[in-house]
Amino acid sequence: MKSLLYVSLILYLSSLVTVLFHHLTRWRGPSQRRVLELFSKYLLITGLILHTLVLCLRTYLTGHAPMADLFETLVFYSWCTVLLSVVVVLRYAERETEVVTVALAVLALVFALLNTTAGKTLPLVLRTYWFEIHVISSFVAYSLFTLAFSGAVLFLIHEPSKDPEPGLLKKYQDIAARSILWGFFFFSASMFAGAVWAWLAWGTYWLWEPKVIWSFIVWFFYAGAMHAYYVREWRGRGLAVATVLGFFVVVFTYLGVSLLMKSSHSF
Repeated sequence: MKSLLYVSLILYLSSLVTVLFHHLTRWRGPSQRRVLELFSKYLLITGLILHTLVLCLRTYLTGHAPMADLFETLVFYSWCTVLLSVVVVLRYAERETEVVTVALAVLALVFALLNTTAGKTLPLVLRTYWFEIHVISSFVAYSLFTLAFSGAVLFLIHEPSKDPEPGLLKKYQDIAARSILWGFFFFSASMFAGAVWAWLAWGTYWLWEPKVIWSFIVWFFYAGAMHAYYVREWRGRGLAVATVLGFFVVVFTYLGVSLLMKSSHSF
């Protein structure tokens, strides 16, 4: 299983290098650039198929959804982010945002491989469908916030240009805004499922612990960012910067709180 993850990692890296080369060789003919584009796409999809097989094997071997420890959640986050990148490529033929999203998925996969753990059975408190709904919704939201981060970064890179390509900045801003909208929806679903799970496990909907508090901070932050998009004066660089900062809040909530602070969500 670990060898399949390494192969997926190599394929993702190869796809990333190829698509970067595709963007950097605009002086080449359309046919040559088309070959690079298709090659990077097939590498990415092949890596995702193998990555999916890893998750299926882990589920079969452990008897539960692979989201119970640091290794499993990193692998699952990476998978969600690549899957979203593939959807964007196939549905919208958009090849810029994956430079950021796939790079972050690769980093997550490297971190996962450095923290590999053997599969184990779930403790009794986690043996509920609410746990799986809660975690899956969380990581779908994290992946969408990653896509929003990518759109915001690309906006900030191209915004200083005196003569940007027509519609380019609006495209990146729309990608960030729609990703935040859907990410907020899934994160809200995650918080609802988490509250039900907490009630079943501990008899309370709310726990005054770091992970829960920081999750509320993430929810509140993106609620503000989502509404700010509809205020004309708040769009542009300021909203893009806020989106970038929001992603780092998400990273701290996911990894920082879980690794550095004691809570029911600690790894």
